[in-house]
Amino acid sequence: MSNARPPPVYVVARSVHSVADGSTAMLVLRTFSRADAHTFRAYRSDAATARFQSWDPATYGDEERGLKVCAHFCSQQSALGALVFGDTDFVALRGRWLQLALDADGAHIGDIGILISPDGRQATIGATLLPTMTGRGYGRVGVRMALDWLFAAVPVAGAGLGELQSDGSRSQETAEEIVDGVFAPGPAVHRISALIDARNERSVHLFERVGFRKEGVHKQASWFKGEFTDDVVVAILRSEWMERKFPNA
Repeated sequence: MSNARPPPVYVVARSVHSVADGSTAMLVLRTFSRADAHTFRAYRSDAATARFQSWDPATYGDEERGLKVCAHFCSQQSALGALVFGDTDFVALRGRWLQLALDADGAHIGDIGILISPDGRQATIGATLLPTMTGRGYGRVGVRMALDWLFAAVPVAGAGLGELQSDGSRSQETAEEIVDGVFAPGPAVHRISALIDARNERSVHLFERVGFRKEGVHKQASWFKGEFTDDVVVAILRSEWMERKFPNA
């Protein structure tokens, strides 16, 4: 049995979000840890959540087997996250999906998936939340934080404050010092896109609200779960994001 210490968890971005009911939530975008396996399985095994996603929820249906699959995946993502953020190795990220966990008030609620192109100039993005956490704007904020990091849109805040303990906790002193912002250097990609099942209108709406343009619809372009489906392509350029973020600059 290995006694190797698990990789640390890195905070990528942090933002206070005002919910429609008047409450606020602290949202954190961070690297995965093995401890996220239970929550990860909860939304991966949900049939409604998986309807427009590439995975089969049956893979995660059996609790024991599903947890093993999820723990392995979370461990792999934890190691990749440590490589990317610990060593700032963006080359290692090219051509590989990186899942970043999304927390709300300290609880894991979903993830933002990122795929950087082999040349490092473009990225693909997606978002998945626990079904009980949808409709509150959390996914929208998670995507915005990911864009700030991917586009290197803002200066890195709180140097040295981005690393958490392997269990996701941190000292009280550090927690009090961390402020809103992006806590890791980004790859500064030129363009970010998302490919969305045309039937998934809520997802299309989410990305449009963030600022993505609908570039077109590919008719019956994908053979997906036993049928041909239409794909909606949405995208945003770094220049468009910067203009939206800093309109008076």
